[in-house]
Amino acid sequence: MLSNELKVQIRDSFIALKSDMKDFRIRPSQNKMIAEISKTLSDEYQNSNKILCVEAPTGTGKTFAYLLSAIPIAKAHKKKLIISSANVALQEQLLLKDIPEAQKYCQVDFEYALVKGRSRYVCIRNLINLCEDSTSDNSLFDNTLLFDEPPGKYQLEQMAELLKDYSAKKWNGEIDDLMRAPGHDIWGKINCNRFTCTAKSCEFYQDCAFFTARKKITKADVIIANHDLVLADLATGNTVLPNVDESIFIFDEAHHLSSKALSHFSLTTNTEFIKTSIRQAKGVSDQMCKITGQNSADVNIKQVDDYVADLSILLKTLEFDEDVYLFDQGQVDSSIKDIAKNLFISVTDIQNKFSILRESWGDYLKIKVVDKSIVDPINNASGECEQHLLSIVELLSSFLASDDNAQSPHSRWIEKNILTNKKTNYSLCSAQTDISSNLNSLIWSKAAGVVLTSATLSSLGSFDRLNKQLGLIKPENQYLRLPSPFIFDQVDFVIAKFKANPTQVYDHTQEVAEQLLKRIDSTQGTLVLFASNKQMQMVADMIETKLDCTLFIQGEYPKKVIIEKHTALRQKNQGSVIFGLDSFAEGVDLKGDNLTHVVIVKLRFSVPSSPIDKTLADYLQSQNRNSFMEISLPDASLRLIQACGRLIRTETDTGKITIFDNRLTTKFYGKQLLAALPNYNVIIE
Repeated sequence: MLSNELKVQIRDSFIALKSDMKDFRIRPSQNKMIAEISKTLSDEYQNSNKILCVEAPTGTGKTFAYLLSAIPIAKAHKKKLIISSANVALQEQLLLKDIPEAQKYCQVDFEYALVKGRSRYVCIRNLINLCEDSTSDNSLFDNTLLFDEPPGKYQLEQMAELLKDYSAKKWNGEIDDLMRAPGHDIWGKINCNRFTCTAKSCEFYQDCAFFTARKKITKADVIIANHDLVLADLATGNTVLPNVDESIFIFDEAHHLSSKALSHFSLTTNTEFIKTSIRQAKGVSDQMCKITGQNSADVNIKQVDDYVADLSILLKTLEFDEDVYLFDQGQVDSSIKDIAKNLFISVTDIQNKFSILRESWGDYLKIKVVDKSIVDPINNASGECEQHLLSIVELLSSFLASDDNAQSPHSRWIEKNILTNKKTNYSLCSAQTDISSNLNSLIWSKAAGVVLTSATLSSLGSFDRLNKQLGLIKPENQYLRLPSPFIFDQVDFVIAKFKANPTQVYDHTQEVAEQLLKRIDSTQGTLVLFASNKQMQMVADMIETKLDCTLFIQGEYPKKVIIEKHTALRQKNQGSVIFGLDSFAEGVDLKGDNLTHVVIVKLRFSVPSSPIDKTLADYLQSQNRNSFMEISLPDASLRLIQACGRLIRTETDTGKITIFDNRLTTKFYGKQLLAALPNYNVIIE
C-alpha cells in the first residue's frame, strides 16, 4: 500500500515541479498518470499484478509523471528503477536533461547511471595483447586462430593510440566516446565478451572499463537502459542489470518492445561459419594439448565438412524466392533434417570434448606457470570457440525440434548469398513468431513492478494487440488511456478525392505527384510520409524541379541533418518540404510554424514480407483466423495515429492533415480507422 510518507513525497515532488519548472502547464492527464503509477507499484490493486500499461499522448508530461512517482516508491522498497527506451535520442534526453531536472524536484535523493552492454567497452587485456603481439614473434600461439586477416599497420597504430589514451585516462574505454571507432572485425577482438572475460581473476580487473561502469550501476538507484540491452541481458542470464525481482521497470516507447524481442530470440548460423568454427576449435585444441602434453585433440573436420557438403548439395535443389527459402509452417524438410541431425551430433560431440579440454586447460594453469603472452590469446580464442560452437548447436537443435501444434510455430528458413570467392554460403535461420511466453517468464512474472508507456500503445481503441504481442493478460494488469491535452477539432483531416487506389501503384504515384504540386504551400513547412521508398523517389523525381521551395528527401542526408536544415529554413520564413518514410512518422518533433501540413500518401498496412511474418500469417490462416484483422489492421491504426501525431506537438500548434488513400471511405475498415483517431474535423472531398 502507498504509505502516507510516500504520498507526501510524491505530492511535494510534483508541487516543486509545478512551481519551479519554466512554462509548466497543469495537465489533469499527468496527475492521473502519477496516481495510477503510484497505486499500481504500491500494490493497491488487490489480485492484480504490479503492471500498468499507460497510453500517454504527446503533451501529457509522461516522463516526469513516471520519474516523480516511481523513484520514491523504488527507493522506499529498496528496488532499482530501470528506465528503458527504444532509441538513443530518448536515452540521451533522459540522461542529459530529464533525470537531472527531476533531481531538482524529487523529494528523495537518488543517484543515476547509464548502462551499456559489455560489447560497448574495451577489454584492456585484449587491447594490450593485440599491441604487444604485433611486436613479438610468439611461436607457441598461432594468431590466425583469432584473426581471419591479421590487422594491418594502420589498424595496429590506431590500437596503440587507443591504449595510450586509455592509460593516460584520456579515453574511458567506451566505443561510443571515440571520434573514429575501430572497424567491427578489430573491435570484436578487443571488446569485452562474457565468453572470454575472467572477471576478478583478470590482472586488469581494477582498471577494467566495463567493471568500473558496472560498479557505478550497483550504486545507482535509477538505471537508464534501452530495450535491446534489457532483452539481451535477460536472455543471457541477467549478468549486467540488477536481478529482475529486485527491479522496477519503466518501458518507454513500449510499442517497440515486441519487435525488439522477436529479433533477440532468433538464431542463425551458416555453412561457411560451421566449417571455420570447427577448424578454429581444432587449432585451439591442438595449442592447448601441445602445451599441456596431451594427445592431439579429436576433432573430426572431414566428417563435419562432408555433412556440410551434403547439406549444401541438398539446399542447392530448393526453389529460393529472392534468395530465401521458407519452410512451410516452420517444419524443416525431412531430408534436410536428417543431415542437420548428423551435423548436430557431430558438432555437439566436438563442443562437449572442447569444453572438457578447456576445463582441463584451466586446471593446468592453476599448477603451472605459462607466459601470459601465450595464455591470454589462447583463452580468448578458446572462449570465442566455445561461443561459436554453442551458437551452432543451438541453431541445429532448433531445426530438429518439433513445435507444439497448439501454439504459434517457429519460423525456419534458409538464405543464400554468393561470397567473394564465388562460393555459395547458406544461412540457416530460426525464430519464434510468438515471444509472449519468453517475456512472461523473464519479466512479467518476476519484476517488482512494470510500467509500459508510449504516446501510441493501443490499436483501434484497445490494448488487445499489445497484450497478444507481449503476453499480458488483461484481467491481471492495469490499463490507462489518457486523453490528449491538445484540442484537435480545429485540425482538418482531409481525405483527398483520389481516382486511383493505392494498390494501383503506377496510377496512384502519378496522381500523388499531381496532387502534391497543387496542395503544397511553398511558403510553409510540410511533411510528406510515404510507405514505399520506390514511390517516394519516383514522386520526388517528378516534382522536385517544379516546387518553389526546398525539398529534402530521406536518405540524401541523415535524419537529424534534414530536420536541422528544414528548421533553419523555417526560421527564415522560407518554405520547406520533407519526404520521409517510417522513421519520420514517429519521433519527429517539429513545433509551431516548422510544420503546418502533414501529408500521408497511403495507409501503412504490414504486408507479411519477412519469414517470421509470413510464417505467422500462414499459421493464423491454418487456424481459420484472419491475419489482416488480427495483425495488419491494428498495426495500420497505430501507424496512422503516429503519423498524424507529427502535426500537433504543443497547445498552440495548428495545421492540417491530408491523406491520399481512398480506402478510408471505400473499405469496410475505414470507419474503424477513423474512429480510432483523435477528434479531428474529418473532411471527405
